[in-house]
Amino acid sequence: MTRPRVRRARHTAAVGAALVTALTLVGCSADLSATLDGQPIDTAAGEISDELVGILGAVAAEFGEVDIDLIQLSTDHASLYYVDPSEPDTRQRTEFRDSIWSAPVGGRRPDTSASLPLGAVDPAGLRSAIEAAPGLLGIDEARLSHVSISPDESGRVEYLVALATGDSLGRVTFGPDGREREVRAPR
Repeated sequence: MTRPRVRRARHTAAVGAALVTALTLVGCSADLSATLDGQPIDTAAGEISDELVGILGAVAAEFGEVDIDLIQLSTDHASLYYVDPSEPDTRQRTEFRDSIWSAPVGGRRPDTSASLPLGAVDPAGLRSAIEAAPGLLGIDEARLSHVSISPDESGRVEYLVALATGDSLGRVTFGPDGREREVRAPR
């Protein structure tokens, strides 16, 4: 990224992080006794949410206000599938590692489902989803497998939180209102 883009992404991330913190402190009601990756759940959720704010700023700085099919956050990178603005039936895939985007690779969109405007992704909503997931899965200690953010059938944001415990994976899907839609407990 060029220097102005880096500064803009950092500014966007800082403003977003402050907003996320304020919104989360007002609306958080999850059981915060669980741990994620060895940290209290609220600490881990805050760090992941802050990471998302930075990634959203980096997406806007690098690619503009693109519509997305999927953002997936893993422990060491983020994957982005976004709609190619010049060819709406094509999507680009790229990864963000060590603050650098990989070269986008294009491909056909698998279907004509709605994409998600970048601005529809709510870091505070993601934080709340991460904080609620261990309680809904009935686990006290977990490792983050990944978090996926994508549009649902109606084009509204949907968050999937996948947590590992032992050799098992549990997943919870949340709607834009923060309510769980599906819970798949670890086996």
